[in-house]
Amino acid sequence: MLTPRLNIHHYPIAAASHTHADHSQLVFGLHGTLDLEFAGRGACVDSAAVAIIAPGEDHTFLSRDNGRCLVLDVAPHQPLEGLVLGSDQQRRLLESAALRALSPQQSSLVCSLADLISRQPGLATAGASLLLASLLQQPASSGRLPRAALDAYIEAHVAEKITVSDLARVAHCSPSRLRHWFALEFGCSPTDYLRVRRLRLARQLLERGREPVALVAERCGYISQSAFAQAFKHQWGLSPRAARQQAGTRRQ
Repeated sequence: MLTPRLNIHHYPIAAASHTHADHSQLVFGLHGTLDLEFAGRGACVDSAAVAIIAPGEDHTFLSRDNGRCLVLDVAPHQPLEGLVLGSDQQRRLLESAALRALSPQQSSLVCSLADLISRQPGLATAGASLLLASLLQQPASSGRLPRAALDAYIEAHVAEKITVSDLARVAHCSPSRLRHWFALEFGCSPTDYLRVRRLRLARQLLERGREPVALVAERCGYISQSAFAQAFKHQWGLSPRAARQQAGTRRQ
Protein backbone atom coordinates (compact mmCIF):
# COMPACT_ATOMS: atom_id res chain seq x y z
CA MET A 1 0.00 0.00 0.00
CA LEU A 2 1.21 3.51 -0.81
CA THR A 3 3.00 5.30 2.02
CA PRO A 4 1.50 8.80 2.35
CA ARG A 5 3.78 11.45 0.91
CA LEU A 6 3.71 15.12 1.88
CA ASN A 7 6.05 17.29 -0.19
CA ILE A 8 6.50 20.81 -1.47
CA HIS A 9 6.24 21.01 -5.27
CA HIS A 10 7.36 23.76 -7.65
CA TYR A 11 5.28 23.71 -10.83
CA PRO A 12 6.52 24.48 -14.36
CA ILE A 13 5.39 27.20 -16.72
CA ALA A 14 4.92 24.65 -19.52
CA ALA A 15 1.74 22.60 -19.26
CA ALA A 16 2.06 18.93 -18.33
CA SER A 17 -0.41 16.21 -17.47
CA HIS A 18 -0.54 12.81 -15.80
CA THR A 19 -2.70 10.43 -13.78
CA HIS A 20 -2.25 8.76 -10.40
CA ALA A 21 -3.92 5.38 -10.74
CA ASP A 22 -3.63 4.16 -7.17
CA HIS A 23 -3.92 7.24 -4.98
CA SER A 24 -5.52 10.63 -4.50
CA GLN A 25 -3.61 13.87 -4.58
CA LEU A 26 -4.40 16.95 -2.52
CA VAL A 27 -2.78 20.15 -3.77
CA PHE A 28 -2.66 23.06 -1.29
CA GLY A 29 -1.51 26.45 -2.57
CA LEU A 30 1.42 28.10 -0.82
CA HIS A 31 2.82 30.88 -3.03
CA GLY A 32 1.74 31.97 -6.48
CA THR A 33 -1.01 30.15 -8.35
CA LEU A 34 -1.42 26.79 -10.04
CA ASP A 35 -3.75 26.36 -13.02
CA LEU A 36 -5.34 22.92 -13.09
CA GLU A 37 -7.70 21.14 -15.43
CA PHE A 38 -9.37 18.11 -13.91
CA ALA A 39 -12.83 16.59 -13.54
CA GLY A 40 -13.80 18.28 -16.81
CA ARG A 41 -13.19 21.87 -15.71
CA GLY A 42 -10.48 24.38 -15.03
CA ALA A 43 -9.47 25.58 -11.59
CA CYS A 44 -6.97 27.93 -9.98
CA VAL A 45 -5.27 26.87 -6.75
CA ASP A 46 -3.82 29.53 -4.48
CA SER A 47 -3.17 29.89 -0.74
CA ALA A 48 -6.91 29.83 0.04
CA ALA A 49 -7.76 26.60 -1.76
CA VAL A 50 -7.08 22.89 -2.09
CA ALA A 51 -7.63 20.76 -5.18
CA ILE A 52 -8.61 17.15 -4.49
CA ILE A 53 -7.71 14.93 -7.44
CA ALA A 54 -9.28 11.48 -7.29
CA PRO A 55 -7.44 8.26 -8.26
CA GLY A 56 -7.36 7.77 -12.02
CA GLU A 57 -8.33 11.40 -12.73
CA ASP A 58 -6.24 12.76 -15.59
CA HIS A 59 -5.13 16.31 -14.77
CA THR A 60 -3.20 19.02 -16.55
CA PHE A 61 -1.22 21.62 -14.64
CA LEU A 62 0.97 24.67 -15.11
CA SER A 63 1.99 27.75 -13.13
CA ARG A 64 2.59 31.11 -14.77
CA ASP A 65 4.24 32.55 -11.64
CA ASN A 66 6.41 29.69 -10.38
CA GLY A 67 3.77 28.54 -7.94
CA ARG A 68 4.65 26.43 -4.92
CA CYS A 69 2.20 23.96 -3.41
CA LEU A 70 2.08 21.53 -0.54
CA VAL A 71 1.10 18.19 -2.07
CA LEU A 72 -0.29 15.18 -0.23
CA ASP A 73 -0.37 11.81 -2.01
CA VAL A 74 -2.51 9.29 -0.14
CA ALA A 75 -4.71 6.31 -0.98
CA PRO A 76 -8.41 6.70 -0.09
CA HIS A 77 -8.29 3.72 2.29
CA GLN A 78 -4.82 4.46 3.69
CA PRO A 79 -4.83 4.33 7.53
CA LEU A 80 -3.06 7.36 8.93
CA GLU A 81 -1.42 7.58 12.31
CA GLY A 82 -3.53 9.51 14.80
CA LEU A 83 -6.51 9.90 12.44
CA VAL A 84 -9.43 8.40 14.35
CA LEU A 85 -12.24 9.51 12.07
CA GLY A 86 -14.19 6.86 10.16
CA SER A 87 -12.58 5.42 7.05
CA ASP A 88 -15.80 6.05 5.10
CA GLN A 89 -15.45 9.80 5.65
CA GLN A 90 -11.87 9.71 4.44
CA ARG A 91 -12.79 7.64 1.38
CA ARG A 92 -15.64 10.00 0.40
CA LEU A 93 -13.31 12.98 0.67
CA LEU A 94 -10.48 11.44 -1.34
CA GLU A 95 -12.54 9.78 -4.07
CA SER A 96 -14.42 12.95 -5.07
CA ALA A 97 -12.60 15.39 -7.33
CA ALA A 98 -13.18 18.92 -6.08
CA LEU A 99 -11.76 22.39 -5.59
CA ARG A 100 -12.45 23.52 -2.04
CA ALA A 101 -11.98 26.81 -0.25
CA LEU A 102 -9.91 26.73 2.91
CA SER A 103 -10.78 28.57 6.10
CA PRO A 104 -8.15 30.99 7.43
CA GLN A 105 -7.29 28.41 10.10
CA GLN A 106 -6.76 25.71 7.49
CA SER A 107 -4.60 28.00 5.34
CA SER A 108 -2.48 28.78 8.41
CA LEU A 109 -2.10 25.06 9.11
CA VAL A 110 -0.92 24.42 5.54
CA CYS A 111 1.74 27.13 5.78
CA SER A 112 2.92 25.87 9.18
CA LEU A 113 3.20 22.28 7.95
CA ALA A 114 5.07 23.34 4.82
CA ASP A 115 7.62 25.14 6.97
CA LEU A 116 7.81 22.21 9.39
CA ILE A 117 8.41 19.43 6.87
CA SER A 118 10.99 21.50 4.99
CA ARG A 119 13.02 21.45 8.19
CA GLN A 120 11.97 18.05 9.55
CA PRO A 121 10.88 15.71 6.70
CA GLY A 122 10.29 12.88 9.16
CA LEU A 123 7.15 14.61 10.41
CA ALA A 124 5.43 14.43 7.01
CA THR A 125 3.18 11.47 7.97
CA ALA A 126 1.94 13.24 11.09
CA GLY A 127 1.36 16.34 8.96
CA ALA A 128 -0.74 14.33 6.50
CA SER A 129 -2.98 13.20 9.36
CA LEU A 130 -3.42 16.78 10.55
CA LEU A 131 -4.39 17.98 7.08
CA LEU A 132 -7.00 15.29 6.56
CA ALA A 133 -8.41 15.77 10.05
CA SER A 134 -8.75 19.48 9.36
CA LEU A 135 -10.58 18.91 6.07
CA LEU A 136 -12.91 16.29 7.55
CA GLN A 137 -13.76 18.12 10.76
CA GLN A 138 -13.72 21.74 9.61
CA PRO A 139 -15.48 22.15 6.25
CA ALA A 140 -14.54 25.41 4.62
CA SER A 141 -17.04 28.21 4.79
CA SER A 142 -18.64 29.50 1.59
CA GLY A 143 -20.58 32.55 0.59
CA ARG A 144 -17.69 34.82 -0.35
CA LEU A 145 -19.53 36.07 -3.43
CA PRO A 146 -22.59 38.36 -3.12
CA ARG A 147 -24.78 36.17 -5.30
CA ALA A 148 -27.96 38.20 -4.81
CA ALA A 149 -26.19 41.41 -5.84
CA LEU A 150 -24.63 39.72 -8.86
CA ASP A 151 -27.98 38.29 -9.98
CA ALA A 152 -29.68 41.66 -9.52
CA TYR A 153 -27.01 43.40 -11.59
CA ILE A 154 -27.30 40.83 -14.38
CA GLU A 155 -31.08 41.15 -14.48
CA ALA A 156 -30.89 44.96 -14.54
CA HIS A 157 -28.37 44.98 -17.40
CA VAL A 158 -29.24 41.74 -19.19
CA ALA A 159 -29.85 43.48 -22.53
CA GLU A 160 -26.40 45.10 -22.40
CA LYS A 161 -22.87 43.81 -22.76
CA ILE A 162 -21.72 42.63 -19.31
CA THR A 163 -18.04 41.93 -18.74
CA VAL A 164 -16.18 40.03 -16.05
CA SER A 165 -14.83 43.38 -14.89
CA ASP A 166 -18.40 44.64 -14.41
CA LEU A 167 -19.21 41.65 -12.21
CA ALA A 168 -15.95 42.06 -10.32
CA ARG A 169 -16.91 45.64 -9.42
CA VAL A 170 -20.23 44.38 -8.04
CA ALA A 171 -18.37 41.77 -5.97
CA HIS A 172 -15.71 44.32 -4.87
CA CYS A 173 -12.79 42.20 -6.04
CA SER A 174 -10.42 41.86 -8.98
CA PRO A 175 -11.43 39.92 -12.12
CA SER A 176 -8.88 37.21 -11.35
CA ARG A 177 -10.19 36.84 -7.79
CA LEU A 178 -13.75 36.75 -9.13
CA ARG A 179 -12.86 33.88 -11.47
CA HIS A 180 -11.24 32.06 -8.56
CA TRP A 181 -14.26 32.35 -6.27
CA PHE A 182 -16.69 31.43 -9.06
CA ALA A 183 -14.74 28.21 -9.60
CA LEU A 184 -14.78 27.47 -5.88
CA GLU A 185 -18.39 28.33 -5.10
CA PHE A 186 -20.27 27.68 -8.34
CA GLY A 187 -17.97 25.33 -10.24
CA CYS A 188 -17.98 27.50 -13.35
CA SER A 189 -16.52 30.68 -14.79
CA PRO A 190 -18.23 34.10 -14.48
CA THR A 191 -18.86 34.00 -18.23
CA ASP A 192 -20.63 30.63 -17.99
CA TYR A 193 -22.68 31.85 -15.02
CA LEU A 194 -23.71 34.97 -16.95
CA ARG A 195 -24.69 32.91 -19.99
CA VAL A 196 -26.90 30.59 -17.94
CA ARG A 197 -28.56 33.54 -16.17
CA ARG A 198 -29.33 35.16 -19.55
CA LEU A 199 -30.81 31.94 -20.89
CA ARG A 200 -32.83 31.31 -17.74
CA LEU A 201 -34.34 34.79 -18.01
CA ALA A 202 -34.97 34.21 -21.71
CA ARG A 203 -36.85 31.02 -21.00
CA GLN A 204 -39.01 32.79 -18.43
CA LEU A 205 -39.87 35.50 -20.97
CA LEU A 206 -40.73 32.93 -23.62
CA GLU A 207 -42.88 30.84 -21.32
CA ARG A 208 -44.75 33.71 -19.67
CA GLY A 209 -45.16 36.18 -22.53
CA ARG A 210 -45.99 36.49 -26.21
CA GLU A 211 -43.08 38.58 -27.45
CA PRO A 212 -41.42 37.36 -30.67
CA VAL A 213 -38.36 35.20 -30.22
CA ALA A 214 -36.18 37.87 -31.87
CA LEU A 215 -37.28 40.45 -29.28
CA VAL A 216 -36.64 38.04 -26.40
CA ALA A 217 -33.18 37.39 -27.79
CA GLU A 218 -32.47 41.13 -27.96
CA ARG A 219 -33.82 41.75 -24.46
CA CYS A 220 -31.45 39.09 -23.12
CA GLY A 221 -28.35 40.50 -24.75
CA TYR A 222 -28.18 38.51 -28.00
CA ILE A 223 -27.67 40.51 -31.18
CA SER A 224 -28.13 37.46 -33.41
CA GLN A 225 -31.34 35.43 -33.20
CA SER A 226 -29.56 32.39 -34.62
CA ALA A 227 -26.82 32.61 -31.97
CA PHE A 228 -29.52 32.91 -29.32
CA ALA A 229 -31.39 29.88 -30.65
CA GLN A 230 -28.20 27.83 -30.74
CA ALA A 231 -27.21 28.80 -27.18
CA PHE A 232 -30.77 28.21 -25.94
CA LYS A 233 -30.95 24.72 -27.43
CA HIS A 234 -27.51 23.83 -26.08
CA GLN A 235 -28.61 24.89 -22.59
CA TRP A 236 -32.17 23.52 -22.48
CA GLY A 237 -32.21 20.79 -25.12
CA LEU A 238 -35.00 22.38 -27.16
CA SER A 239 -35.52 25.41 -29.36
CA PRO A 240 -36.99 28.70 -28.06
CA ARG A 241 -40.24 28.08 -29.93
CA ALA A 242 -40.47 24.53 -28.61
CA ALA A 243 -39.98 25.82 -25.06
CA ARG A 244 -42.84 28.27 -25.53
CA GLN A 245 -45.10 25.59 -27.00
CA GLN A 246 -44.23 23.19 -24.18
CA ALA A 247 -45.13 25.82 -21.58
CA GLY A 248 -48.42 26.52 -23.36
CA THR A 249 -49.29 22.82 -23.33
CA ARG A 250 -48.67 22.64 -19.58
CA ARG A 251 -51.01 25.57 -18.95
CA GLN A 252 -53.88 23.97 -20.87
